[in-house]
Amino acid sequence: MEGVHDTLCKMRGRITDTARLDWLEWQGDKGACPGVINDDSGRWAVSFEGVQNVPCSRKSIDIATSFFIKRSQWKATIRQAIDAAMRGRKG
Repeated sequence: MEGVHDTLCKMRGRITDTARLDWLEWQGDKGACPGVINDDSGRWAVSFEGVQNVPCSRKSIDIATSFFIKRSQWKATIRQAIDAAMRGRKG
């Protein structure tokens, strides 16, 4: 099965920032909780692995979140990080 990233690239010739954001939002709609993270060295990653307290309210509340990021997930730009996540995640 062709990945979402490849499909979007073929449809648009080149992936757009709007397509990247739509993909992240779509992941959330499917029940995933993607985290876009940057570090103090300016690197970026997108992680679907981590832990957080579960908000039990429809109101916004304070939460604590920890992400698990492999060394290979760190990228130089936010676009590279999202593109890598899109290529690595089916659907």
